[in-house]
Amino acid sequence: MTIKPSDYDLRELRRMADEDEPPLDLSADDGQTAEDIFRLSQREELMKLQTQFLASGSLPEKPYLTLLPTRYGAEVIVFEWLDFLIEKAGFENSSNALSYYEEIGWLSEPACEALQSYMYGFSEVDRFGSDGPADLDTNDHVLSLVYIARLATL
Repeated sequence: MTIKPSDYDLRELRRMADEDEPPLDLSADDGQTAEDIFRLSQREELMKLQTQFLASGSLPEKPYLTLLPTRYGAEVIVFEWLDFLIEKAGFENSSNALSYYEEIGWLSEPACEALQSYMYGFSEVDRFGSDGPADLDTNDHVLSLVYIARLATL
């Protein structure tokens, strides 16, 4: 059963991530893959960003990302995020995910349109193995929320 991010608010997604993953411990060599370590570090970043928002008095209101920032480095984050989505899910599923994030209030319509226009810069040729693109799972949506939070804080 796939969990839909729209069924949860930011605090619930954080709680889900906390339940699904052990605390980040890079000192122990317990067979964690590079992807496991990356996902754990992203979850830790989301927790830090949420802590910053809570310390300032409240969580941001939806949509979390109203416009793409023009600050230096924002485009790098956008390309990194879109590359992850396209690599994992393909163009159509990535576009659907962005539309879904708009629908649930993570992105505004202008932000979603800007992100989808960035997708035209990617080439899908030879990006997938014989299995083709995979569906996005809860961890992928949490990672997308991390990217959204990063862009929203620039």
